[in-house]
Amino acid sequence: MSAFFERLRAALAPDYELVRELASGGMGTVYLVRDVALDCPMAVKVLRPELWTVESADRFVEEARILARLRHPTIVPVHKVAEKHGLHFYVMDYLAGDTVKSHLERRGPFSISAARALGRDLLKALEVAHQNGVIHRDVKPANVFFDGERGVLTDFGIARRLTEEERSDPGILRGTAAYMAPEQFAGVEADERTDSYGAGMVLYEALKGVRWDKRSPKAGDWTKVPFLAAWVLQCALALEPEGRWRSATAFRRALKRTGVWPYQFRTLLLTMAGLIVGAAGAAGLIRQRLESQWPFRRSASVELYVLPFDTVGARGGAGLAGLADSLVLKLIGYPDFLVYGPGSRTWLRPNAALVLRSVVRRAGDSLRVEMEIRAGRNGQPSVITIAADSRHPDRLVDSLAFGVVRAIWNRENPLDPSLPVRALPRSSAGVLAWLAAERLFVEARWGQADSAYRAAEEIDSTCRLCYWRHREVQQWLGRDPDPALIAHYLPYLDSFPPRYQSLFRALGLPLGPRLDALRRITRQWDDFFPAWFQLADELYHRGPLVGRARSEAIEAFQMTARLRPAFGPSLEHLTWALSAEGDSSAAWAQWMRLAALGTPNDAFTVALRALLRAGYAFRFQDSTAARTVLDSALDAEGVQHFAQLAAGPRYLATFDAPRGAVVMGELFARSPDRVLQRSGLVAAAFGLVSLGQLTRARAELRRLLDRFDEQELGLTGPELEATLLLFGPDAPSASSEWLRASAALVGAAESRTIPAATRRRAAWLLMLVARQLGAPDTGHYRTLLAGEPLPRPITRLLAADWLARHGRFDEALTTSDTLTQLEAPALSGSASVDPFFRTVLHMLRADWATTVGRSHDAARELLWYQNNDVSGYLTRDPQVGDVDWAFGTIARWRRAPLLEKVDRREEACHAYRDVARLWSQGDPAYRARADSATRRLAALGCGSGA
Repeated sequence: MSAFFERLRAALAPDYELVRELASGGMGTVYLVRDVALDCPMAVKVLRPELWTVESADRFVEEARILARLRHPTIVPVHKVAEKHGLHFYVMDYLAGDTVKSHLERRGPFSISAARALGRDLLKALEVAHQNGVIHRDVKPANVFFDGERGVLTDFGIARRLTEEERSDPGILRGTAAYMAPEQFAGVEADERTDSYGAGMVLYEALKGVRWDKRSPKAGDWTKVPFLAAWVLQCALALEPEGRWRSATAFRRALKRTGVWPYQFRTLLLTMAGLIVGAAGAAGLIRQRLESQWPFRRSASVELYVLPFDTVGARGGAGLAGLADSLVLKLIGYPDFLVYGPGSRTWLRPNAALVLRSVVRRAGDSLRVEMEIRAGRNGQPSVITIAADSRHPDRLVDSLAFGVVRAIWNRENPLDPSLPVRALPRSSAGVLAWLAAERLFVEARWGQADSAYRAAEEIDSTCRLCYWRHREVQQWLGRDPDPALIAHYLPYLDSFPPRYQSLFRALGLPLGPRLDALRRITRQWDDFFPAWFQLADELYHRGPLVGRARSEAIEAFQMTARLRPAFGPSLEHLTWALSAEGDSSAAWAQWMRLAALGTPNDAFTVALRALLRAGYAFRFQDSTAARTVLDSALDAEGVQHFAQLAAGPRYLATFDAPRGAVVMGELFARSPDRVLQRSGLVAAAFGLVSLGQLTRARAELRRLLDRFDEQELGLTGPELEATLLLFGPDAPSASSEWLRASAALVGAAESRTIPAATRRRAAWLLMLVARQLGAPDTGHYRTLLAGEPLPRPITRLLAADWLARHGRFDEALTTSDTLTQLEAPALSGSASVDPFFRTVLHMLRADWATTVGRSHDAARELLWYQNNDVSGYLTRDPQVGDVDWAFGTIARWRRAPLLEKVDRREEACHAYRDVARLWSQGDPAYRARADSATRRLAALGCGSGA
C-alpha cells in the first residue's frame, strides 16, 4: 500500500474510512470512503500533491464551495472541505452509476428517451449553476453521471462566477480541448452559452456514440437522430455564441418539447407486429413488478390494497357501499403504510403487498365482517372478525382499522423488512396501547398523543418505537429533547431496520450535516416517509439558519402529503408554511384537509388549530375579518385555560403576519394576567418593528419596562437601537434615541450589581457600534467578554468582525460559519447569549459577503429570518426568534437588490412586494422604502402577488 494512501487514510480518520481509489484526472483524485458515523459510502476528492500551488489550492477550495452552494439533485452535493496533514480534500456524495463516458464505452449510444432524460438533468444542473452566477466551463461526458434515470453534473474545478475576474494567465486555456467551445480557443470569456455548447456536445455523443466534430451544425452527421432533437442540438452547437440557445432554461425546454409525438405514426405502423413480440416482454416486466425485481424497487412502506366489500344478507349491501372507502381513509395516515382503495389497479400489485378482502354479513340490525389479510397470492391469511350495530357503521370502520393495524404489526407475520417490528411492544396490552397512540399521532392530536405514548411506555417498556414517536410529539409540544426518552431508543438501534438506523444517526448530527444526511436518506429510500417528514421539519424550523429557503421545506412537506395524504402533522406544517410564504389558496386547501381529520379535544391541539386559523386570517384577510377570527379562536372551548396561551401573539409573527402579533399582543397587554401582559407587550413591540413603526415599538417597550422593571428587559430597548444603528435603513448615530440607548448600555456594562451575562449583553453591542463609528475597542469590555462560557459565540463573532474590519472578509466568514448552526436551545435558557445575537450574526455575514462580491451568499444569509426555531414556549423574555422575525422586513429590503444583481427576478419581486406590504404604514423613513419597493415592482414588471 502506497505511502500517500496511508497519509490520506490518516488525514481522513476518524470520521471516514478510506476504501479505494475511484478515478484520477485533472487536478484531483477521487477515493471511495465510508462515513463512519452514518455507515454509508461517500466520495473524497483530493488535490494531487504534485500539482499543489497557492493558486491550485485556492481553486480546489473554491470548487468545493461552489458545489456546496449549488444544492440541487442534479449537482453532486459537497458536505465538507478541509486541509489536514498537508492534503486538501473535500467530501461529497458517492455516485455509484456510470459516467456518460463509461456508459458509451461499455454499452454504446443512448436511446432517445435516455438521452432526453440525460439532457433534462444536465441542463437543469447548468440552469441552477447559471442562476447562481456560476459557469462550469468543462461540460463533458466524463463529468456527467447517469444511472438510467437521473443525471448528475460533477467537477466544477475550473468553474468561474459570472462576476469574477479571471485570476490565471489569460494565455492558459481552461477546460478539456476536445470539448471546448470555439470561442474558448480565441480567449473569449466563457458565459452561459459556452456551457450550452458543451451540453450539446455531450448529448450529441450520447445519441451517436462519437464525439462531435466542431464544424457548422448543418454539416454534421445527424442520421438516426430524430429531426426535432437534431434541430435543438444544432442550435446548441452553433459556431457563434449568438446563434445558440440564450440560456440552459431555453435549451432544456426546447429539448423537452421534442417529446415523442413524431414517432406516433411510426408506432401505429409497428403496433400489430409489436403486439406479438411485446407480449413476451410485457409478461417479463409484469413478473418483475410482481416480484419487486429490477427495474422495480421494493417500497419503503407496507402496501395495502383494500378490495370492495362483498355483502351477504336479506337487504344486501344497502347503506354499506362506502365501507371500503371509509376504511381506506382510516388507514391512509399511518406513517409506515401505503394504502390503495377499491378503485386502484390491483392486477400489477407486488407479491409483497397485503390484500384485504372482506365479507359483510347482515342480519337485522347486526353486522358481522370477516376480513382476510393475505400477503401476495400464496401467503398464509390472517382473519379478522368484527361484530357491530348496522346503525353505527363508523364504529365498525374504527374497529376494522384497529384490527387491521394490529394484525399487520403482529410480529409473527412475514412483512416488509422496512417495518421496525423488533422495536414494537412485546405484549398484547402494549400493542393495543401503542396503536391507540399512533392513531392520535396521525391525526395530530398532540396532547392526547403525549399521554397515550406515555401510557404505552408504562405498559411495555420494550416499545422502542413508542419512545421515538413520543420524542417527536414532545418536540411539537415545544419541549426540549427529553434525555430519558432518547435513552430508551437510541442505544437500541439494532432493533430498527437499516433505514431507521440511518435516520436516527442523521438526527444526531449538527444542523448542516444533518440536513445533508437526511437528503441522502430520502434519495436512497425515496418513499421512506419518516425520513421525508424529518427532512421537511428540519428544513422548516432550522433550514433558513444555514441558507435553506422556506420553499424547500414546503416542497418536502408536499412530498410527505403525497406519501401520506391524511397525516395531520404534515397538513399543519403546510398550512403554516404556505401562509408565511403568501400562498393563500394552497394554505387554505391544506387547512381544509386538516379540518377533515376531525375536531380535537385536547387543549394543546385546540389552541394550535386556533393559532393556524388566526395566522391565516391576519396574513390574508382585512383587519375586521381577522379580528373576528381571532375573537372566535380565543372563545373556543379550552383555549383560555391553555397553559401556554401567552405564546400565541409571538407565534403569529411566524406567519409573516406582524399585524396579528400587534393586535393580539395589545389585547393581551390589557389582560389582568401578568404572564399574558408580558408576552403580549413583547409581541406587540417586535411586531411593530417588523412593520416599520419604530415610534410605537419604543413606546411598547417602555410600557413593558414600566410594568416589569427587570434588568434583562431593560436592555431590550437599548439593544434594539444599537442593532438599528448597525443595520437599519435610517439610523443616524447622533439621534436622541441612540444617545439615550448608549447611555443605558454603558451603565449596564459598567455596573457591579448585575450578573456578568447581562453585562456582556451590553458590552458586545457597544464594542460593535464603537467599531462602526471608528472608535477603538475598550479593554474593560474585552475583559468582561473573556468570561463568556463555551462555546463563546459572542467572542467568536467579535473576532470575525475584527477580521472583516481589517479587510479579511473571507476569513471572517470562515471564522463565523459554525455560529450559523447554533440552534435556539444553545442560545437561550440557562445558556442564554443574547436575543439579538442571531440577527446581528447574519446581517454582518451578509454585509461581508456583499463586500467581496458574493451576492448569492449574502442573499442566502438574509434568509435566516424565515426560521421557526425557538426554545420551549415563547411566554417570557424575548428570544432569538422574536428578534429574527422582527428584522425580517429589513432583511428583505437588503436582499431584494442582491437578488436583482444575480438575475433572480421572481425572488426579488417577492421580497419587494413584502417590503411594500409591511412598511406601507410605517414611520416616514420606512414608508419611503415601501414607496421605493413599489417603484421597483413596477420597473421589474412584477405584477400582483401575495
